[in-house]
Amino acid sequence: MKKLTTLARVVAPVAVVGIAVATMTGVSSGTASPQLGSLSNFDVFNDTGQVTHGFEIELDGISPSNVVYEFGAPYERYGNPTVTAIPAGTLVTYASAYDSSAKSWAEGTPLAPSPITPTMGHQCWTGGSANYATAGCEHFGLSLTASPTNVVYNWLVADPAHAGQLVAASGGGVSIPAPQWSVSPAPAGAANQQPVVQAVVNAPPLDGEPQYGNAVWVKVYMSESASKADLGHLVTGDKQVPKTVETDWAIIQTGAGGSVAQQLADQVQLNPKDNTILRRYEFYKYTGAYDAESHEALPVSDSSPVKSDIGNLIGNQMVALNLPGGAKADTTAPTAVFLTKSPGKTKATTLTISVNATDPDSKVFTYYCSLDKAIPKLCTTTTVLRGLSVAKHSFTVYAADQANNASKPVTLSWTVTH
Repeated sequence: MKKLTTLARVVAPVAVVGIAVATMTGVSSGTASPQLGSLSNFDVFNDTGQVTHGFEIELDGISPSNVVYEFGAPYERYGNPTVTAIPAGTLVTYASAYDSSAKSWAEGTPLAPSPITPTMGHQCWTGGSANYATAGCEHFGLSLTASPTNVVYNWLVADPAHAGQLVAASGGGVSIPAPQWSVSPAPAGAANQQPVVQAVVNAPPLDGEPQYGNAVWVKVYMSESASKADLGHLVTGDKQVPKTVETDWAIIQTGAGGSVAQQLADQVQLNPKDNTILRRYEFYKYTGAYDAESHEALPVSDSSPVKSDIGNLIGNQMVALNLPGGAKADTTAPTAVFLTKSPGKTKATTLTISVNATDPDSKVFTYYCSLDKAIPKLCTTTTVLRGLSVAKHSFTVYAADQANNASKPVTLSWTVTH
C-alpha cells in the first residue's frame, strides 16, 4: 500500500461523477475506477450549554429522494428522522416528541462531560454504551444516491418563543467536517492496478468577521478490506472499525495565506486484493492562542499538540468507500414477530413476552425493547415485565442482525385494569 498525507493551503473543488451510493461526501472518480459508493456514521457531543431535543443535517444540492437510509430507531433516542425539501436541498431532522398537555419534551440529549473521552466514533447509541442515555452524545448516519455540495450540522433546542417547536442552538453548529473522496486510476503499466483513493477534509468554514475560521485538530485511523463495508458494521466493536493510525495529529483552519493548512488530504493506493477503504476521523477543539486581530491559530506545534492547545473531542466521523469487487455487504433487515399474544384487558401486573426473528442472511440476532415508548434497550427473546401500573401499555421490539440491519418495529399493546 502506497500512502501520501498532505496538508494543503488551497482548497480545490472536487467534481462529482458516477456515484451509486454516497454519504455526506463529495466524490469524483477516474474513468477506469467507477465507484460503488461511500458510507458515513458519526458520534457528536452536546457542548451547546443546554439540553438539546434534536439534531438536523442540511444536505445542499440534493433532493429528499437521494436519501435512501437513515440511522435511526432503535439505535438512538429520537427514532427515525424526517426528510424534507428546502430551497438549498434537503433537511434531515431528528426531533423529540412533544407533549402539548404537559408542555414537555419526551427526550433530550444532556450536556456532554468535560473533558470528553474519545469514543472511536460509534458508541453514542443504544447498543454502543450502557451509559448512552446520560452520556451527552448521539450517533447519526445516512446513505445517499447523490453527493451534496455542502453539509451543515446543528443541534436543536426548544424555541422559547413557540412552544413545541425547535430551533438551531445558538452556537450549536457542529464542526465535524465530512471528507471528500476522489479516485484515480493506477499509472499505466504499474504492477498494482488498484486505484489511488484520496480523502480530503476541509477546515470548518468562516463564521463572522475574522480573517480566519476556528481551528480544529484532526486524528485519522485507516484500514482496508476485501469485503464491502456497510453502515451497520461501522459501529461498536466491529472488526471493520479502523484502529491503525494514518495521521497522528494535524491542525486545519480556514483562511488564505496563513501558516495553518486549510485541509488535510490522505491518499493511498489500495492493496491488490482490497476493494474497500475505511477511515475514522477524530476532531478536537483547538484551545491554544489566536492572533488577536486576524484570528489565525498560533499553535505551539502543528503536528504534536501540547496540553494547552487541545480541548474537548468535538466528534468522530466514520467513513468507508466501496469500489467494484469484494464480497456482498449484508443489507437485508430481519423480521421480528411476537410469540406472545396480547392479553387485551387484564388485572395482571406481570407479563412475560417472547419474540423471534428471521432473516435470509443471518441466524444470530440482537434485540432492542421499549416499554411505553422509552428509549430502546438491549433485551433478549424473553422479557418478564413486573409491577405494571394500571394503565394502557405498549411493548415495542426490534431485531437486528450481525450487520446491525434493524427490523421494522413490532408492538404489543394491552391494558392493566383494576
